Amino acid sequence: MKNALFILLFLLAAPKLRSQELFVGDISEYPRDRVSTIVDSTGDTTVHIAMYTCIIVAEKKFSGSREKAKWDKLKRDVKKAYPYAVLARMKLAEWDTQLVYIKGERARKDFIEKCEDELVKQFETDMRQLTFSQGKILIKLLDRETGSTTYQIIKERRGTFSAFMWQSVAFVFGNNLKSEYDAVGDDAKIEEVVQLIEMGVI
Repeated sequence: MKNALFILLFLLAAPKLRSQELFVGDISEYPRDRVSTIVDSTGDTTVHIAMYTCIIVAEKKFSGSREKAKWDKLKRDVKKAYPYAVLARMKLAEWDTQLVYIKGERARKDFIEKCEDELVKQFETDMRQLTFSQGKILIKLLDRETGSTTYQIIKERRGTFSAFMWQSVAFVFGNNLKSEYDAVGDDAKIEEVVQLIEMGVI
């Protein structure tokens, strides 16, 4: 009897509960860019509200203060280098699109030199301020963003000799322009920071 009474009360209350769950408020309360409407063939209007995404990230645990300090430094270094890798991806895509319409080896070479000069003029000061570790991370991130190592990028645009020369200089400073990005291996922590940046968490 008690079970039947409970079921009866639940059924009576259910419409009220459902209406509360489905209530979304006045449409005018939502930002315009989050609301869209679709009118079907019968003239009925359906409103779509794009809800905001909520990102929940667990607090990172550290075995000690030294490990936390290393993580904080990595975050700073990746945050400094990552924008340049994204910029390189965008610039290379832009240049490659334009190069399709440029005929002749001399004209293509002149175009590439002009683009590089503009890039150097705009970012040389900032790039010189990168630390050794940030430069090393940037070389890795270039491979992540473009799908090509720094060595391949130079070789394709400036030739084998230039790539070899720059690789030689990089070796002197302990870098390797042929470094490939390993998101699940050696560069897993860098990838973790990049994911947090892309999600807007840090």
